Amino acid sequence: MRRRNILALLMAAALCLCLLAGCGSAETTDSTGTSITEATTIADLKGMKIAAQAGTFHADALNQIENVQGSTYPEFADLLTALKSGAIDGYIAEEPTAFSVCQSDDSLTFLPFKNNETGFTATASDVGIAIGLKKGSELREQINAVLAEITPEQRSALMEQIVTLSSGGEVTAEEPENPAGTLRVGMECAYEPYNWTDISGASFGAVPISGEGKDGLYANGYDVQIAKYVAARLGMNLEIYSIEWDSLLPALESGAIDAIAAGMSPTAERAAQIDFTDTYYESNLVVIIRK
Repeated sequence: MRRRNILALLMAAALCLCLLAGCGSAETTDSTGTSITEATTIADLKGMKIAAQAGTFHADALNQIENVQGSTYPEFADLLTALKSGAIDGYIAEEPTAFSVCQSDDSLTFLPFKNNETGFTATASDVGIAIGLKKGSELREQINAVLAEITPEQRSALMEQIVTLSSGGEVTAEEPENPAGTLRVGMECAYEPYNWTDISGASFGAVPISGEGKDGLYANGYDVQIAKYVAARLGMNLEIYSIEWDSLLPALESGAIDAIAAGMSPTAERAAQIDFTDTYYESNLVVIIRK
């Protein structure tokens, strides 16, 4: 296998100047008429209708906000729909997701309740994301060695690039020569900017989605680019599979896929079922709201 600095290619077109361009001040109010923008801590969200995706740490973090009208939705995209319709006042997400959502819809903004005394209480394993592997997988040590090559600066630059991909950023990685095997990676393909479905394959760095009924569909995002880099460094072909969130762990345990790269946090509960690599990104939790 040729050793090449694929990360240099990934970072070459990183664009970060417009990350906050679509995120202005908010005017949203709760059912009592209180402006949600008056909130400076998560405690100030009292009485608001705040939601999170079921089965994620975001749903656990929702329990940290006292006296809110909390709810969960099965799919992450459902949260955005509920917010725009007025069914909820806001939903918990991570900063990169907030940047992506605000950049593509200037009617939205977010409250940056970072992991500190005014925000959510979260550990590195809560807000970090890692690659999930079957218990005892030999890939864990190999993938950790690859992830160790990526500096924190490169990880941040890649995320900035992915968030602004629609503005012209380019992400590419060459295929390995003489690949030895295939790395089958599962993800939702529905959680921007970590992973999403591209129906045209027009976005730079997109990877075809494998599996029955997925012909003509592509995946892209931060998780996809990390998976591409890992597979190339291991000298393996990469196959991406689009799998619903609740079905990812069963698919891994059954052997249908070799790894999960889906913006998944290595929480203690999940670590009891599967193994995780070292984290390849860490973020802060925020609440996305309407302006």
